[in-house]
Amino acid sequence: MLCIDKIEENIKKNLSLFRYQHTMRVAKEAKALAKYYQLEEEKAYIAGLLHDIAKEFSEEENKRLIEKYKLPQELKNKQFKNIIHADIGAEFAREYYDIDIEIYKAIKYHTIGNKNMSMLAKIIFVADKIARENLNIKMQEVKKAAYVKIEEAIRLIILLEAEKLNEKGLKLHPDTVALLNEIKNK
Repeated sequence: MLCIDKIEENIKKNLSLFRYQHTMRVAKEAKALAKYYQLEEEKAYIAGLLHDIAKEFSEEENKRLIEKYKLPQELKNKQFKNIIHADIGAEFAREYYDIDIEIYKAIKYHTIGNKNMSMLAKIIFVADKIARENLNIKMQEVKKAAYVKIEEAIRLIILLEAEKLNEKGLKLHPDTVALLNEIKNK
């Protein structure tokens, strides 16, 4: 397994204090959810540590890494600026930390989701949203749901996100819609 101490040291050195604190909360929440769902806690913790590894990369760095990793050129579009770190982060973590495919996909899918997410990916998707200080009432409900049935927590997260986007005249990403439909059909 990967050296957790090395990852923690690197993220502390390379992330802003805000992003580092968020990352540590997500890693701890992911570990707790993994324990609840009887998954490898250490693996969930590592995925949580690495989920936002590319979040603070500059626009220039993102463009360079899109080329290096041969990612879709459309990721350079402004509409993807808040989610690009998931694709780049998954590739970056694979290169520098030699993560397995399950952690890779958990990082890649933590922003918009995917209808074929593993339980680990679902945990990181949810932990990223609920591992925050001062959760509002709706997110407290999501957190409660996460420790009962993770799919219900995901459904609630997506519906809340749809509301926010709708107010801005925007729509959910097609992968997020596909995930919501997959959950509704179960």
